[in-house]
Amino acid sequence: MALKVLQENASKSMKCTLEWNGEYGFEVKESWGNKFIVNLNSNTCTCRSWMLKGIPWYHAIAALRFRKLEPIDYVAHWYTKDTYLKTYNSFIQPVTNTEMWPKSTNPPVLPPEIKKLPCRPRKCRRKEQTENKTGKLSKRGVEMTCSLCHAKGHNKKGCPMHP
Repeated sequence: MALKVLQENASKSMKCTLEWNGEYGFEVKESWGNKFIVNLNSNTCTCRSWMLKGIPWYHAIAALRFRKLEPIDYVAHWYTKDTYLKTYNSFIQPVTNTEMWPKSTNPPVLPPEIKKLPCRPRKCRRKEQTENKTGKLSKRGVEMTCSLCHAKGHNKKGCPMHP
């Protein structure tokens, strides 16, 4: 799989342009304008893909080809056949089912007590019977008073003295 990724990156590296920056440093420009700094001495690139995956990304492959170096030599050691064989050299022992585990005499671990954290107090005010859903008092049963003649039973709009 690492060789397949390396070959794909090698084909993408043909679209990059290089500017030499010191003995091991290069500034690699992609065809769509992004710039990356590659350091062959420390095997790093500012795209960070080489460090994360262990396979030289196409920025680094362009720099390696400029220096006439083989990119396969810069693939991380954990992709080699020797490392794979060392990993699976010993047998992996199966684990028994949880019912077959020995029973513990220790008391079970309980979750911590829930503590009430400090916060704003709740509004526990109860609405009166005369209040509606919006929280305003209703005007039912209130008699109107006119602001012109101060008589009860009508308002300014229905006042007989209003011109």
